Amino acid sequence: MISAILIICLVSLTPFPSLPLAIYYYSKLGFIDGFIAVTVASNLKILIHYNLGCLLRSKKINLFNLGNKISHIKIKYKSIKTKDILLIRLSNLFVTRILNIFLGFINFPLRKTFIINNIAILPWQILYYYFATKVDFLSKILINYGLDLSIVRFLSIISITSITFLIVRILMKLFKKFNLIKYLGNIIK
Repeated sequence: MISAILIICLVSLTPFPSLPLAIYYYSKLGFIDGFIAVTVASNLKILIHYNLGCLLRSKKINLFNLGNKISHIKIKYKSIKTKDILLIRLSNLFVTRILNIFLGFINFPLRKTFIINNIAILPWQILYYYFATKVDFLSKILINYGLDLSIVRFLSIISITSITFLIVRILMKLFKKFNLIKYLGNIIK
């Protein structure tokens, strides 16, 4: 299992996708051992990416006035909320490698980063196991409770719901920033 953790982690650090390895190790190790291997590898990857972001934050970059632009970005996104990061991770909208480096760059708390990661990977690990075994054990459980819902549809609902919440939050921030709520209220009156 240690070799599986190291291989998944090392591939996760490259631009190559690590999903085929996760699926392979789920089929080889089973759900429990595969889940442990993928989760530990994911947390190691996050630690490395986060520290890379911290390293980039500490460097002074003077090429094309990039240092000032980076400082403005860091200040602007310093107040990002934990639930926003969780929604981004659950929605799978952004490449997690970039997100992890960004979180280290803006000095987002590492503990919260680990908590968000471990919450967000749970539903996707079920999907990886499903791909590895071609058995939709979740739908069998849900059918016993009278719900005809496949795992793929369940994870799609999670992703779409997260994307919807993100869009609503972004729109609300834009409305507040530009005082559009007062403007729309005046139009309606």
